[in-house]
Amino acid sequence: MKKSYLLGSLVALFVFSGCSTNMARFSMAKTSNLPVTNLKKGNIVEGKDCITQVLWWSFGNTQNRVSGAVANAIDRSVKKGDYADALINVDISHSYWNALLFGRDCITAQGQAISVASK
Repeated sequence: MKKSYLLGSLVALFVFSGCSTNMARFSMAKTSNLPVTNLKKGNIVEGKDCITQVLWWSFGNTQNRVSGAVANAIDRSVKKGDYADALINVDISHSYWNALLFGRDCITAQGQAISVASK
């Protein structure tokens, strides 16, 4: 009898567990085009923010991962010598793979690098 309660408690622990995370922090977000003048447009860049999962635990930065992917894309643009104040026409995607007890979870940001010219 005690074994069935223990097994039931363990199953309930895995079934009723969960978590929450802050996915992004934006200074401005809009779903349609925003007419901005004095822009210098660069190339399309891509940045990723990934975490590794072993068993059911995540290792790495689990907070603000969308923001991290955008920052990574801007950093890549700078390293290429391109414009890099922000990204426009941004696509955010999520990918995940798992091989039994090991996995990788990535957020990808792809957009066109821009530089806002000062007046």
